[in-house]
Amino acid sequence: MKTLQERIAFLVSQREILEAWIGAYDEKSLIRWLDEELGDHRRLEQWCDGSKVVPRSPVLHVVSGNTPHAAFQSVFRAILIGCESWVKIPSGGLPEFGEWAASVPSLQIRRKLPETWKKPETAVIYGGAETIAFFRDWLSPETRIIEHGPKLSAAFVFRDRPGLAADLAEDIMRHGQRGCLSVQMIYVEGDGEAFCEKLAAALEAWGRPSLSPSLSEAGGVRNERELSRFRIANGDDLRMWESEGSAHWTVVWDARNTSLRSGPGSGFVRVAPMPQDLTRESMGPETPFLSTAVVEPLTETDRLEAISPPRICAAGESQEPGISWHPDGEMPLAGLVRWRDLG
Repeated sequence: MKTLQERIAFLVSQREILEAWIGAYDEKSLIRWLDEELGDHRRLEQWCDGSKVVPRSPVLHVVSGNTPHAAFQSVFRAILIGCESWVKIPSGGLPEFGEWAASVPSLQIRRKLPETWKKPETAVIYGGAETIAFFRDWLSPETRIIEHGPKLSAAFVFRDRPGLAADLAEDIMRHGQRGCLSVQMIYVEGDGEAFCEKLAAALEAWGRPSLSPSLSEAGGVRNERELSRFRIANGDDLRMWESEGSAHWTVVWDARNTSLRSGPGSGFVRVAPMPQDLTRESMGPETPFLSTAVVEPLTETDRLEAISPPRICAAGESQEPGISWHPDGEMPLAGLVRWRDLG
Protein backbone atom coordinates (compact mmCIF):
# COMPACT_ATOMS: atom_id res chain seq x y z
CA MET A 1 0.00 0.00 0.00
CA LYS A 2 2.49 2.57 -1.20
CA THR A 3 0.08 5.19 -2.48
CA LEU A 4 -2.62 7.11 -0.63
CA GLN A 5 -5.19 5.81 -3.10
CA GLU A 6 -4.22 2.21 -2.27
CA ARG A 7 -4.39 2.84 1.48
CA ILE A 8 -7.81 4.49 1.27
CA ALA A 9 -9.10 1.65 -0.92
CA PHE A 10 -7.87 -0.87 1.66
CA LEU A 11 -9.50 0.94 4.59
CA VAL A 12 -12.77 1.30 2.71
CA SER A 13 -12.68 -2.44 1.96
CA GLN A 14 -12.45 -3.09 5.73
CA ARG A 15 -15.47 -1.01 6.74
CA GLU A 16 -17.60 -4.00 7.73
CA ILE A 17 -15.07 -4.84 10.45
CA LEU A 18 -13.69 -1.43 11.37
CA GLU A 19 -16.73 0.84 11.60
CA ALA A 20 -17.78 -0.77 14.90
CA TRP A 21 -14.53 0.56 16.42
CA ILE A 22 -13.76 3.61 14.26
CA GLY A 23 -17.11 5.10 13.33
CA ALA A 24 -18.69 5.48 9.90
CA TYR A 25 -16.47 6.56 7.01
CA ASP A 26 -16.05 6.42 3.25
CA GLU A 27 -13.48 7.59 0.71
CA LYS A 28 -14.74 11.18 0.73
CA SER A 29 -14.70 11.47 4.52
CA LEU A 30 -11.11 10.19 4.68
CA ILE A 31 -9.97 12.74 2.09
CA ARG A 32 -11.83 15.49 3.96
CA TRP A 33 -10.19 14.44 7.24
CA LEU A 34 -6.72 14.61 5.68
CA ASP A 35 -7.51 18.01 4.19
CA GLU A 36 -8.63 19.31 7.60
CA GLU A 37 -5.42 18.25 9.37
CA LEU A 38 -2.81 18.59 6.63
CA GLY A 39 -4.31 21.45 4.66
CA ASP A 40 -4.31 19.31 1.50
CA HIS A 41 -4.22 15.50 1.33
CA ARG A 42 -1.96 15.68 -1.72
CA ARG A 43 0.89 16.84 0.54
CA LEU A 44 1.47 13.18 1.43
CA GLU A 45 2.74 12.60 -2.12
CA GLN A 46 3.64 15.96 -3.68
CA TRP A 47 4.50 19.57 -2.98
CA CYS A 48 1.44 21.78 -2.44
CA ASP A 49 1.77 25.53 -1.92
CA GLY A 50 5.40 25.10 -0.90
CA SER A 51 4.90 22.31 1.64
CA LYS A 52 4.99 18.53 1.81
CA VAL A 53 4.54 16.06 4.68
CA VAL A 54 6.46 12.88 5.46
CA PRO A 55 5.07 10.05 7.63
CA ARG A 56 6.82 9.70 10.99
CA SER A 57 7.37 5.98 10.54
CA PRO A 58 7.55 3.48 12.13
CA VAL A 59 4.97 4.11 14.86
CA LEU A 60 4.90 2.15 18.11
CA HIS A 61 1.35 1.85 19.44
CA VAL A 62 1.04 0.91 23.12
CA VAL A 63 -2.57 0.05 23.90
CA SER A 64 -4.35 -0.92 27.11
CA GLY A 65 -6.67 -3.85 27.65
CA ASN A 66 -9.86 -2.08 28.68
CA THR A 67 -11.33 -1.86 25.14
CA PRO A 68 -9.98 -2.49 21.61
CA HIS A 69 -11.06 0.97 20.41
CA ALA A 70 -7.72 2.70 20.96
CA ALA A 71 -5.83 -0.04 19.11
CA PHE A 72 -8.13 0.07 16.09
CA GLN A 73 -8.24 3.87 15.95
CA SER A 74 -4.51 4.43 16.41
CA VAL A 75 -3.50 1.87 13.80
CA PHE A 76 -6.20 3.11 11.38
CA ARG A 77 -4.67 6.60 11.47
CA ALA A 78 -1.18 5.24 10.88
CA ILE A 79 -2.32 3.20 7.88
CA LEU A 80 -4.06 6.23 6.37
CA ILE A 81 -0.91 8.36 6.73
CA GLY A 82 1.35 5.58 5.42
CA CYS A 83 3.24 4.58 8.57
CA GLU A 84 4.53 1.14 9.42
CA SER A 85 3.06 0.08 12.78
CA TRP A 86 4.41 -1.86 15.73
CA VAL A 87 1.66 -2.68 18.21
CA LYS A 88 2.32 -3.60 21.85
CA ILE A 89 -0.86 -5.26 23.10
CA PRO A 90 -1.55 -6.18 26.75
CA SER A 91 -0.51 -9.60 28.04
CA GLY A 92 -4.15 -10.71 28.02
CA GLY A 93 -4.42 -9.86 24.34
CA LEU A 94 -7.10 -8.03 22.37
CA PRO A 95 -8.90 -10.81 20.47
CA GLU A 96 -11.03 -8.60 18.20
CA PHE A 97 -8.08 -6.44 17.20
CA GLY A 98 -5.61 -9.31 16.93
CA GLU A 99 -7.80 -11.31 14.58
CA TRP A 100 -8.12 -8.39 12.18
CA ALA A 101 -4.54 -7.14 12.49
CA ALA A 102 -3.05 -10.54 11.64
CA SER A 103 -4.20 -10.02 8.04
CA VAL A 104 -2.60 -6.57 7.63
CA PRO A 105 0.96 -6.74 6.22
CA SER A 106 2.11 -3.35 7.58
CA LEU A 107 1.45 -4.37 11.22
CA GLN A 108 3.66 -6.16 13.71
CA ILE A 109 2.01 -7.23 16.98
CA ARG A 110 3.74 -8.32 20.18
CA ARG A 111 2.81 -8.92 23.80
CA LYS A 112 6.44 -8.52 24.88
CA LEU A 113 8.61 -5.61 23.75
CA PRO A 114 11.51 -6.52 21.44
CA GLU A 115 14.69 -4.51 21.96
CA THR A 116 14.49 -3.60 18.27
CA TRP A 117 11.38 -1.53 19.06
CA LYS A 118 13.24 1.02 21.17
CA LYS A 119 13.70 3.48 18.33
CA PRO A 120 10.44 4.13 16.50
CA GLU A 121 10.13 7.60 15.03
CA THR A 122 6.82 8.02 16.87
CA ALA A 123 5.20 6.30 19.85
CA VAL A 124 1.50 6.61 20.63
CA ILE A 125 0.95 5.47 24.21
CA TYR A 126 -2.37 4.73 25.89
CA GLY A 127 -2.17 3.89 29.57
CA GLY A 128 -1.77 5.00 33.14
CA ALA A 129 0.95 7.13 34.69
CA GLU A 130 3.22 4.13 35.31
CA THR A 131 2.97 2.94 31.71
CA ILE A 132 3.74 6.39 30.34
CA ALA A 133 6.68 6.84 32.73
CA PHE A 134 8.11 3.46 31.69
CA PHE A 135 8.06 4.29 27.99
CA ARG A 136 9.50 7.76 28.52
CA ASP A 137 12.52 6.01 30.03
CA TRP A 138 12.62 2.98 27.71
CA LEU A 139 12.30 4.68 24.35
CA SER A 140 15.06 6.51 22.50
CA PRO A 141 15.21 10.25 23.28
CA GLU A 142 14.82 10.79 19.53
CA THR A 143 11.32 9.23 19.52
CA ARG A 144 8.37 11.60 19.36
CA ILE A 145 5.96 10.47 22.10
CA ILE A 146 2.21 11.14 21.92
CA GLU A 147 0.67 10.35 25.30
CA HIS A 148 -2.95 9.51 26.11
CA GLY A 149 -3.20 9.08 29.87
CA PRO A 150 -6.25 8.26 32.01
CA LYS A 151 -9.35 10.32 31.27
CA LEU A 152 -12.99 10.30 32.33
CA SER A 153 -16.24 11.69 30.99
CA ALA A 154 -19.19 13.36 32.69
CA ALA A 155 -22.71 14.56 31.92
CA PHE A 156 -24.21 17.96 32.69
CA VAL A 157 -28.02 17.95 32.90
CA PHE A 158 -29.45 21.46 32.88
CA ARG A 159 -32.93 20.30 31.95
CA ASP A 160 -34.57 16.87 31.99
CA ARG A 161 -36.54 15.47 29.05
CA PRO A 162 -38.32 12.21 28.17
CA GLY A 163 -35.78 9.53 27.27
CA LEU A 164 -32.79 11.35 28.75
CA ALA A 165 -32.14 8.75 31.45
CA ALA A 166 -32.13 5.98 28.83
CA ASP A 167 -29.69 7.94 26.66
CA LEU A 168 -27.36 8.45 29.62
CA ALA A 169 -27.60 4.76 30.49
CA GLU A 170 -26.21 4.13 26.99
CA ASP A 171 -23.35 6.56 27.66
CA ILE A 172 -22.59 4.79 30.95
CA MET A 173 -23.03 1.12 30.10
CA ARG A 174 -21.85 0.73 26.54
CA HIS A 175 -18.50 -1.10 26.41
CA GLY A 176 -18.76 -1.92 30.11
CA GLN A 177 -17.92 1.66 31.19
CA ARG A 178 -14.27 0.87 30.45
CA GLY A 179 -13.31 3.60 28.00
CA CYS A 180 -12.42 7.25 28.54
CA LEU A 181 -15.68 8.20 26.78
CA SER A 182 -17.83 6.36 29.34
CA VAL A 183 -19.78 8.68 31.64
CA GLN A 184 -18.78 8.22 35.29
CA MET A 185 -20.33 11.30 36.87
CA ILE A 186 -23.47 13.36 36.26
CA TYR A 187 -24.21 16.91 37.40
CA VAL A 188 -27.90 17.78 37.68
CA GLU A 189 -29.61 21.15 37.93
CA GLY A 190 -32.87 20.78 39.84
CA ASP A 191 -34.21 17.71 41.65
CA GLY A 192 -31.20 15.40 41.62
CA GLU A 193 -32.77 12.60 43.64
CA ALA A 194 -35.78 12.38 41.32
CA PHE A 195 -33.39 12.19 38.38
CA CYS A 196 -31.47 9.38 40.10
CA GLU A 197 -34.69 7.39 40.39
CA LYS A 198 -35.16 7.63 36.61
CA LEU A 199 -31.52 6.80 35.94
CA ALA A 200 -31.64 3.74 38.19
CA ALA A 201 -34.71 2.48 36.34
CA ALA A 202 -32.98 3.04 32.99
CA LEU A 203 -29.86 1.18 34.12
CA GLU A 204 -31.98 -1.70 35.40
CA ALA A 205 -33.76 -1.82 32.04
CA TRP A 206 -30.39 -2.00 30.30
CA GLY A 207 -29.96 -5.48 31.78
CA ARG A 208 -26.74 -7.43 31.97
CA PRO A 209 -23.70 -5.42 30.80
CA SER A 210 -22.21 -6.32 27.42
CA LEU A 211 -18.89 -6.84 29.24
CA SER A 212 -19.04 -8.61 32.59
CA PRO A 213 -17.11 -6.83 35.37
CA SER A 214 -13.68 -8.18 36.18
CA LEU A 215 -12.95 -9.43 39.70
CA SER A 216 -11.15 -6.18 40.51
CA GLU A 217 -14.02 -4.07 39.14
CA ALA A 218 -16.61 -6.05 41.11
CA GLY A 219 -14.46 -5.71 44.23
CA GLY A 220 -14.15 -1.98 43.68
CA VAL A 221 -17.92 -1.65 43.33
CA ARG A 222 -18.49 -3.56 46.57
CA ASN A 223 -16.00 -1.34 48.40
CA GLU A 224 -17.63 1.85 47.10
CA ARG A 225 -21.08 0.58 48.03
CA GLU A 226 -19.96 -0.23 51.58
CA LEU A 227 -18.35 3.20 51.92
CA SER A 228 -21.60 4.80 50.76
CA ARG A 229 -23.61 2.77 53.28
CA PHE A 230 -21.22 3.87 56.02
CA ARG A 231 -21.63 7.52 55.07
CA ILE A 232 -25.43 7.18 54.94
CA ALA A 233 -25.43 5.57 58.39
CA ASN A 234 -23.41 8.51 59.69
CA GLY A 235 -25.91 11.07 58.42
CA ASP A 236 -24.29 12.22 55.16
CA ASP A 237 -26.64 13.64 52.54
CA LEU A 238 -26.27 10.56 50.36
CA ARG A 239 -28.55 8.04 48.67
CA MET A 240 -27.73 4.89 46.74
CA TRP A 241 -29.51 2.72 44.19
CA GLU A 242 -27.96 -0.60 43.15
CA SER A 243 -28.59 -3.69 41.05
CA GLU A 244 -29.89 -6.52 43.21
CA GLY A 245 -27.52 -9.43 43.67
CA SER A 246 -24.91 -8.14 41.21
CA ALA A 247 -22.39 -5.38 40.52
CA HIS A 248 -24.05 -4.49 37.20
CA TRP A 249 -24.89 -0.88 38.09
CA THR A 250 -24.85 1.59 40.97
CA VAL A 251 -26.13 5.16 41.31
CA VAL A 252 -24.92 7.32 44.21
CA TRP A 253 -26.45 10.74 44.88
CA ASP A 254 -23.97 12.91 46.80
CA ALA A 255 -25.46 16.29 47.63
CA ARG A 256 -22.31 17.68 49.24
CA ASN A 257 -19.39 16.71 47.04
CA THR A 258 -19.31 18.16 43.52
CA SER A 259 -15.70 17.17 42.79
CA LEU A 260 -15.29 15.38 39.48
CA ARG A 261 -13.90 11.92 40.13
CA SER A 262 -13.80 8.49 38.57
CA GLY A 263 -15.41 5.37 39.94
CA PRO A 264 -14.61 1.65 39.93
CA GLY A 265 -16.40 1.02 36.63
CA SER A 266 -19.06 -1.64 36.06
CA GLY A 267 -21.88 0.86 35.74
CA PHE A 268 -21.00 2.85 38.87
CA VAL A 269 -22.04 6.49 38.45
CA ARG A 270 -22.02 9.40 40.87
CA VAL A 271 -24.64 12.14 40.64
CA ALA A 272 -24.14 15.57 42.21
CA PRO A 273 -25.82 18.98 42.21
CA MET A 274 -24.78 21.31 39.40
CA PRO A 275 -22.32 23.90 40.76
CA GLN A 276 -23.49 27.47 40.29
CA ASP A 277 -20.32 28.15 38.30
CA LEU A 278 -18.61 25.34 36.42
CA THR A 279 -14.93 25.98 37.11
CA ARG A 280 -11.88 23.97 38.07
CA GLU A 281 -12.31 25.31 41.59
CA SER A 282 -15.89 24.05 41.92
CA MET A 283 -15.22 20.72 40.19
CA GLY A 284 -11.88 19.83 41.74
CA PRO A 285 -8.38 18.77 40.63
CA GLU A 286 -9.54 16.03 38.23
CA THR A 287 -11.24 18.56 35.95
CA PRO A 288 -8.28 18.79 33.48
CA PHE A 289 -8.73 15.05 32.84
CA LEU A 290 -12.28 15.47 31.54
CA SER A 291 -12.46 13.90 28.07
CA THR A 292 -16.07 14.27 26.94
CA ALA A 293 -18.84 16.41 28.40
CA VAL A 294 -22.37 15.25 27.66
CA VAL A 295 -24.55 18.38 27.78
CA GLU A 296 -28.34 18.38 27.94
CA PRO A 297 -29.59 20.46 26.26
CA LEU A 298 -26.76 21.43 23.92
CA THR A 299 -27.97 25.04 23.99
CA GLU A 300 -26.27 25.28 27.42
CA THR A 301 -22.83 24.45 26.03
CA ASP A 302 -21.43 27.93 26.76
CA ARG A 303 -21.80 27.32 30.49
CA LEU A 304 -18.84 24.91 30.27
CA GLU A 305 -16.41 27.40 28.71
CA ALA A 306 -14.45 27.90 31.93
CA ILE A 307 -13.49 24.21 31.99
CA SER A 308 -13.20 23.90 28.16
CA PRO A 309 -13.63 20.14 27.74
CA PRO A 310 -12.00 18.78 24.55
CA ARG A 311 -15.30 17.32 23.34
CA ILE A 312 -18.97 18.13 23.94
CA CYS A 313 -21.84 15.98 22.71
CA ALA A 314 -25.53 15.23 23.20
CA ALA A 315 -26.77 12.49 25.51
CA GLY A 316 -26.56 9.04 23.95
CA GLU A 317 -23.58 10.00 21.77
CA SER A 318 -20.59 9.96 24.11
CA GLN A 319 -19.32 6.63 22.73
CA GLU A 320 -19.61 7.73 19.08
CA PRO A 321 -17.18 10.63 18.57
CA GLY A 322 -16.85 10.19 14.82
CA ILE A 323 -13.76 9.35 12.86
CA SER A 324 -12.23 12.84 12.77
CA TRP A 325 -12.51 13.73 16.47
CA HIS A 326 -9.53 15.18 18.34
CA PRO A 327 -8.52 12.86 21.22
CA ASP A 328 -7.38 14.91 24.23
CA GLY A 329 -7.81 18.02 22.07
CA GLU A 330 -5.04 17.01 19.65
CA MET A 331 -5.01 16.49 15.87
CA PRO A 332 -4.12 12.79 15.59
CA LEU A 333 -3.14 12.70 11.91
CA ALA A 334 -1.00 15.84 12.08
CA GLY A 335 1.01 14.26 14.90
CA LEU A 336 2.10 11.43 12.61
CA VAL A 337 3.86 13.58 10.00
CA ARG A 338 6.90 15.82 9.62
CA TRP A 339 6.62 18.96 7.52
CA ARG A 340 8.97 19.97 4.72
CA ASP A 341 8.95 23.46 3.22
CA LEU A 342 10.09 24.63 -0.19
CA GLY A 343 11.48 28.13 -0.28
